[in-house]
Amino acid sequence: MPIQSHSHVVSSVLKWLKEDEAVWLCTITSTWGSSPTPAGTLMAYCEKYGVAGTLSGGCIEEDLLEKMQQGTLLGSQKQVTSQNQLTSQHKQQFPIEMIYGGSQEEQARFVLPCGGQLHVLVEHLHATAATLEHFSSLEYFLNKRELIGRRVSVNSGEMKLLESNIQRGIKRFGSESEEGVCVEHVMGPAYQMLLIGASEVARCVAELAQSLDFSVSVWDHREEFIRNWQVENVAVYKDSPEKLINEKFNDENNAIIALAHDPRVDDFALVDALSTKAFYIGAIGSKNTCRKRNERLVNYVESPELLDKMHSPVGLDIGSKTPFEIAISVLAHVIQKRSELEKSLRK
Repeated sequence: MPIQSHSHVVSSVLKWLKEDEAVWLCTITSTWGSSPTPAGTLMAYCEKYGVAGTLSGGCIEEDLLEKMQQGTLLGSQKQVTSQNQLTSQHKQQFPIEMIYGGSQEEQARFVLPCGGQLHVLVEHLHATAATLEHFSSLEYFLNKRELIGRRVSVNSGEMKLLESNIQRGIKRFGSESEEGVCVEHVMGPAYQMLLIGASEVARCVAELAQSLDFSVSVWDHREEFIRNWQVENVAVYKDSPEKLINEKFNDENNAIIALAHDPRVDDFALVDALSTKAFYIGAIGSKNTCRKRNERLVNYVESPELLDKMHSPVGLDIGSKTPFEIAISVLAHVIQKRSELEKSLRK
């Protein structure tokens, strides 16, 4: 799951709890077959403020919200293997586990692809000292751009933080007979994208990237280009790129893309970008332009091998010509590499 949503959901849960509001937190613990979102996806709901995050993009959320609002879940069984088994006969302690898509009827009802299933852990949270401390710590680590995990007992609802020897992902383990079933969810820092050069292509990339769960920033020292930069929720920087990149965009959850098509802008920042752990570094230009850029940069980077980290020309070859078409080709490649990163982290 794109991690920006994790930060958004965790911050929303904490904000609502601080206002003494009851909060529902839903986590996809596993999927089977084709599913609309991956394991680890979060959604939270508060009656006063509404929804943060998503589980499926629509139908499953609607079903859950209806049950939350009508109080059906508050009287449901502790572990629900099918939606048809929801009853109000046993008031059990939260959390509960639910399966969507357990039958062909449900797959059709919830518009899940053939054979798809989502297993969802549902927690009902209240503003206790322990709960506030738990989510405050989660937010703190995510804001520091560090891995942090939470372990939830399915049997008791007890929550615990995990700070060491952890890898991003989610798993369910333990034994029902021993009353020790737990869900362990390790989350990481949000994905960020730094665009070099406030160009028209950069504007298109910035608009699209935000909907793909990236926090987007742009760097450009040219006043005439940044003066009229008008993309909402995009931070603009114009001071030293070296300090900016080293302090804010140096870990593996970053994409740094040079889009100015001007060596006085692109080269300056790419040298600093190539020294980071960013999972994606790219630069716009024709093959000839990129070849000449590499010939220049090799004189400034620590090692010629660092140039192999750069996707140049940037993006996938889809025959793009217009700024938005180029933006789509760039982001398609970034998404591909982000997916490869997440798979490697789950191994």
